[in-house]
Amino acid sequence: MEDQKKLALLIVNHLKTQLSNGSFTDESLESMEVAVQCIESAYNLNPTESDDVDTKLENIVKDYYKVKEQKSNVKEISQAHKDEAENYKKYGNDFMKIQDNDKAIDAYTISIKLNPFNPIYYCNRAAAFNAIGKYNNAIEDCQKAIELDPTYCKAYCRLGLAFSYLKDYQKASSCYKKACELDPSNQGYQRNYQLSLNNLQTNSGTSQQSPIDPSSSILGNPNLMETAARMMTENPEVSSVINNILGDVTSSGSEGLDRLMQVGQTIVTRLQTANPNLLDGLRMQFQNAQNEGQPSPHNGFHDDEPQP
Repeated sequence: MEDQKKLALLIVNHLKTQLSNGSFTDESLESMEVAVQCIESAYNLNPTESDDVDTKLENIVKDYYKVKEQKSNVKEISQAHKDEAENYKKYGNDFMKIQDNDKAIDAYTISIKLNPFNPIYYCNRAAAFNAIGKYNNAIEDCQKAIELDPTYCKAYCRLGLAFSYLKDYQKASSCYKKACELDPSNQGYQRNYQLSLNNLQTNSGTSQQSPIDPSSSILGNPNLMETAARMMTENPEVSSVINNILGDVTSSGSEGLDRLMQVGQTIVTRLQTANPNLLDGLRMQFQNAQNEGQPSPHNGFHDDEPQP
């Protein structure tokens, strides 16, 4: 639908709402009815098209003034504070790379305190929260990032990930859909949107189950070992992490099933902290393999989404 037609629908829907609240004189109501008819006729609208616009004109106006106020507040933050906030963001990114999510969260939190109007800081912290399984915290940060920038694709994507881990596939698919609408050329967003739709269909009625354990979805099913082996050969980053861990095990001489499970947990932890976007994609790939009985051909966001 063209933007001009959407705007016309927004205006018509708004006027129809005003007509039903009974707070206008008969003369005013008659004028609004005429206005509705004129707009519908001019833009060739029909009643069923009103359902295609899922927002309200008053909400758009409120969001506009909210963003305008936020931009005004941003001007009050000194350049020194902005620069320091950027430095702490870089520290947070570095901590993520060296497998220390807690310190990354602390660094991003300082960035937010120094400049609470930058959506990137919230979105980065959400990635760290997702990496350690604090999905509700990630949801809050993504929602704040979206409030600051309603066009922030990555925030919708990480919000979708958090909802996926909580098995709320309905909300997850809505987030991925929004990300795809904002960035139609991003193949990672498209693939994960399709995965979320598959999960929604396969897990119908189970969206409010308990959260997924960060490692159980990967380690709990021996039938997925073939998928794991394939990803080791296809993704050098995964292979490098696992080979380093196995080298540590060999040098220590440890044996037994308990140690093997410990190695599995260590693999998940290191992948999680070294590259949360990669592990996010791997989790979704394993989950799709569980749902459909075969490995998924995609790795989520790793190759499609740049580091923050």
